[in-house]
Amino acid sequence: MNLHLLAGVAVLLLLIGVSAYREALRNEPISRIRMTPENMPQFEDNE
Repeated sequence: MNLHLLAGVAVLLLLIGVSAYREALRNEPISRIRMTPENMPQFEDNE
């Protein structure tokens, strides 16, 4: 098999994988990064 063809197929598969990963992150309903206590709004129970 030609080395250039093999490299082209490898790059194509890599791009497909990155695209699928980004699409999965975009469709994730709640990100784990947003759920850290530092990023949560502070509610007070003084009412």
